[in-house]
Amino acid sequence: MLPPFLKQTIAKISLPGGWFAQTRCARHIDGTTQRVAAMGIKIARLSARLQARNVPGLVDADRSLRRMLDDLKDELTVMRRDLARWHNRECRGHAGKRLEAAIARLNRVNADTCAAADALLLQIEEYDARAAMPG
Repeated sequence: MLPPFLKQTIAKISLPGGWFAQTRCARHIDGTTQRVAAMGIKIARLSARLQARNVPGLVDADRSLRRMLDDLKDELTVMRRDLARWHNRECRGHAGKRLEAAIARLNRVNADTCAAADALLLQIEEYDARAAMPG
């Protein structure tokens, strides 16, 4: 029979809200953050090419890139909403420092990527409007 102190310690470590589970969740969230940040880097690179006028002709004649950027923004919005719901449901709004930091990083990168996608959409509109002008 285990002493009560040891039982409580084991429960804190191994239950769904315990340290191991929160660390595992934080790692998954960090992986997602890296993937979202990679999308932000791709957006920034295209934005820089447009600013340098380094793209010949129309950037998005068939508007597929704009649709993909809109879809990305929608997915990022859903991700933030779902993460907030999960955090409230599973953690009751409180988690360990590691998990809270991972969630904050993902939300920050998510918001930055959404803003970059919005800015790129405007750049594409302006770039293609100028490229379509005769002369």
